[in-house]
Amino acid sequence: MSFTLAVHSSKGGTGKTSIAINLAGVYASEGYNVCLLDFDFKAPSFTNFFKIKPRYWINDVLHDRCSIKDAVNDISNDFDTSGRLYVGLTDPDIESIREISSKDRDWQAKALRFLIRAKKELIDSGIDVVILDTSPGIDYESINAVAASDYVAVVVKQNYTCIKSTEQVIDGIYNILHKNCAIIENMCHDGYLYPKNSKNQNTPVVESIPCMCDITAKTDNDLIVFSEPDHVFSKAMYKISQNITKMG
Repeated sequence: MSFTLAVHSSKGGTGKTSIAINLAGVYASEGYNVCLLDFDFKAPSFTNFFKIKPRYWINDVLHDRCSIKDAVNDISNDFDTSGRLYVGLTDPDIESIREISSKDRDWQAKALRFLIRAKKELIDSGIDVVILDTSPGIDYESINAVAASDYVAVVVKQNYTCIKSTEQVIDGIYNILHKNCAIIENMCHDGYLYPKNSKNQNTPVVESIPCMCDITAKTDNDLIVFSEPDHVFSKAMYKISQNITKMG
């Protein structure tokens, strides 16, 4: 089994990156070889979490300056995993952020081809699960990540604006691209919040994660699924991984 999962959100501040990083840890702990890629070019954060000084960035892959194998770093020895765990980082330098933001549609089309090629190279090299932590919203980079993925997990926060914009993203992007997608409800106060009368009611909710004040601070610098496997958040990550795998 091999698949690519884009972790996306229609708005920022949903906890998308924490979920992407911890899902990667879950799959690696379950014996899968996993490659986690930072595809949030507007606000890259992996350099704050993973204390790595990479030789190449994901930016270099999209500029065709190197292969994806040159840009990923094996961090398996840092964690107790049955499978291998790799991570690719995006350059957080402000000039690099501006450079990607200024690219036109033609460049983005080439970047998508390079991303698809990189995905194939990873799978051919023995990677079972590729996880893309995307930019929130509907910029070119996040749409490219969705287009290159087999599944999309959209993270939804408990407010009306996020729910309505999620409906628009599902209807206007995922469905048009014929992507299998699922909803992860995060920071919930009272059970399942996604409206049952939504026009996207057929999109499954794979997990509803309660609001926990301690998680924001902890997931800034720790893989909770390893440091606190019995935490409610960690158990939710395992449920999400199982439900997404069943979608295949």
